[in-house]
Amino acid sequence: MNIGTSTPFIGDIRREWEWVRVGIEEILDKQPQLTFRPEDVYAECVNGTATLFIDNNNNFAVTTIETDRHTGKKTFLIWLAWCSSKGLKHYSFIGMYVPFFEKVARDFQCSFIEARTSLQKLGEHYANTGWDLDTMIFTKEL
Repeated sequence: MNIGTSTPFIGDIRREWEWVRVGIEEILDKQPQLTFRPEDVYAECVNGTATLFIDNNNNFAVTTIETDRHTGKKTFLIWLAWCSSKGLKHYSFIGMYVPFFEKVARDFQCSFIEARTSLQKLGEHYANTGWDLDTMIFTKEL
């Protein structure tokens, strides 16, 4: 497998669902605090409020654009990202394609690009590769 040699492209969630669902389920298993289901991601993509990006190695990211209601500035959010191969687990799909996603974000006139995680190791990776920590959210179940 050639890591990072494939440029991401927009995928059709309907055609890619069988393997993308597996990745979403893995993400949800590792981060049980997330409140959505795989079918919610499917619906967002089908309805055009999220976009599925895939590469030729069966890795994916699901993105959306959020607009700050106070400033009107747009943020390109990489909502989910997953690598299919064990060899790629040491890499981040986002990390492999940062320049690509930055260009897409600029093409949509976004002021920011954002990725979220509750996984400390992944957060450390972002911090060490030029991303800034913006907010830490703590919750307590009642």
